[in-house]
Amino acid sequence: MQPLSSFLAHSAFSLMALCVLLLLPKYITQSNYRKNRSIILFSISMACGCGYLISECFGPLNNMSILWWLEYIAGNALPGVFWLTSISIFSEKNELEYWQYVLASSTLFIPLVSTLLQLIIGFDLRELPAFWGLVTYGALIIELFLIIHALLVAVKTWQADLVQDRRYIRGSVVVFSAMYILLVIVSEQLFNLDWVWLDTVKFLLLLTLITTVNFVLFSLKDDVLFHSPNTHGSPIKPNKAQSLELQRIINCMLTEKFYQNEGVTISLLSRHLSIQEYKLRQLINGELEYRNFNDFLNYYRIKEVTDNLSKAENSHIPVLTLALDSGFRSLSSFNKAFKNTHGITPTEFRNRI
Repeated sequence: MQPLSSFLAHSAFSLMALCVLLLLPKYITQSNYRKNRSIILFSISMACGCGYLISECFGPLNNMSILWWLEYIAGNALPGVFWLTSISIFSEKNELEYWQYVLASSTLFIPLVSTLLQLIIGFDLRELPAFWGLVTYGALIIELFLIIHALLVAVKTWQADLVQDRRYIRGSVVVFSAMYILLVIVSEQLFNLDWVWLDTVKFLLLLTLITTVNFVLFSLKDDVLFHSPNTHGSPIKPNKAQSLELQRIINCMLTEKFYQNEGVTISLLSRHLSIQEYKLRQLINGELEYRNFNDFLNYYRIKEVTDNLSKAENSHIPVLTLALDSGFRSLSSFNKAFKNTHGITPTEFRNRI
């Protein structure tokens, strides 16, 4: 390895290790996994990044040695862990589901099983081109899918994010992280490029990325990026003076029922109220303590449906009709939002009433 490439790799390794060490105390002293899930996954992704650089920093490695296995496991697990981290931080879903963990683990499980089979049966699977191609390109397709999906999640939920600092993190950290991993996958696994300057460029990009991550992460408040997914604001703020602009926002929801409109975005609400979008974000996030614009809309939608379900004269109206009339796009999204608010399904709520 060239001296410059070695220096960049060692620097990136050190910064990622430092990041893990600084984040560990945030969840070691707390037992609530749901509260600290994002921190744990982010720390694991940084640890996988360190493992990916083991041969660059401590190599060359003996085949099948402990360090070789650590690098092998970390490098293959990195795309799946990165995907879980992105979903945990930026997805509007409150929980990671078991199938997501299974899918993420496949980036490690598929190549690991093929390697273990070669060790157990003592047969080089590359002599079976069809099987080897299925394993190699199957794992590669899954990795590419996960990285692209992580990008789509960040882009899709970017507009609804009301936390300005976190919006910057989406654009600068998540997107560039995904693009870097894509570059590594395409150059090393898909085309097997062996250009002299490629390592230098690759490690320079990685060092720049990790430096940016550390700067952004530790210069902001802890809860900007890592927060409990079930934390929601409330438009009801007793004993607190409301600005005229905030009163206009709440009046638009309560009187005009703007949330009922199809395809409501914060940009549309901004134009409707003639309030600059950045100012509107600050008001809803700062004054009402909402982190996501859809959560803000769903408060009023759920409130309207709850009131309608409580009225005896509406007992003949299907739940789906009430949900669509309030602005929800589908029954599944409505059921989830309703259960998050009341702890029971709409049908159970109606039956109790």
